[in-house]
Amino acid sequence: MAQSQAIPLVTGGTSFVERDVAGYRVTDLVFPAGLRLADHEHDRSSFVVMLEGAFDLFMLRRTLPCPVSTIMMEPAGEQHGNQVSHAGARVLVIQPDPDHRELPRPCVSFLETAHHLRSQRLTQLAGAVARELNAPDAVSDLAIEGHVCEMLALGARLRSPHVPGRGRPSWLSRVEQVLHDRFLQPISLRDLSREAGVHPVHLARVFRSHHGMSPGEYARELRLLWAAGKLAASDDSVCDIGLQAGFADQSHFGRAFKRRMGLTPAAFRRTHMS
Repeated sequence: MAQSQAIPLVTGGTSFVERDVAGYRVTDLVFPAGLRLADHEHDRSSFVVMLEGAFDLFMLRRTLPCPVSTIMMEPAGEQHGNQVSHAGARVLVIQPDPDHRELPRPCVSFLETAHHLRSQRLTQLAGAVARELNAPDAVSDLAIEGHVCEMLALGARLRSPHVPGRGRPSWLSRVEQVLHDRFLQPISLRDLSREAGVHPVHLARVFRSHHGMSPGEYARELRLLWAAGKLAASDDSVCDIGLQAGFADQSHFGRAFKRRMGLTPAAFRRTHMS
């Protein structure tokens, strides 16, 4: 198997804002739709939070879906690849200085172990860091340092139940893949349970513990990300895209889309249409 190579964090990105604060390099990074990054590694450990869009992460011999609010920990030297979705992707990345050795042991352990989990609170904190990066003032460094420390503490607290390969059932990746393959088709919890070979109640409980949402909510998020890609890349009407994405009418689609993306479908199209 070919060796991966260390590449700069921002390789392939269309735009980024970066700042070194108190021993951390903090980067708000945007990747274009459809980008594929072959296996590679980074010289620094990377604590990654998905702010917008999605990508698939190829790591630990798994394909790990990473929609909004996914938290990824990629230790220094960990081989991984990425396939960005049709909606593109925006991530907030925290990379500690390798010589920064003053962290508590649980945080060091978190930074040195691969993780893939979901956390709304971590995503909110990452969003606050991104806002400080993009509109800095005299106290931004202090604010960023505080948010980063809180993120590391929360990540260390959450890590144990979510370490890939430890506490993660083998059938969960299959369920995730089915949802990614069939999210535009009708699918029931019982269908998923047959694929997984477990009881629907057990599937629902374990899925929520790993993703912070139900399989149905996960599928809806995938539909909204697909719809965002269609709005940016096609001339199809908003109504038609909403119907193709499985929403009952344009009003229902518009409400769900604005809750997830922060913009109405029409406003999103105006902002992102090339």
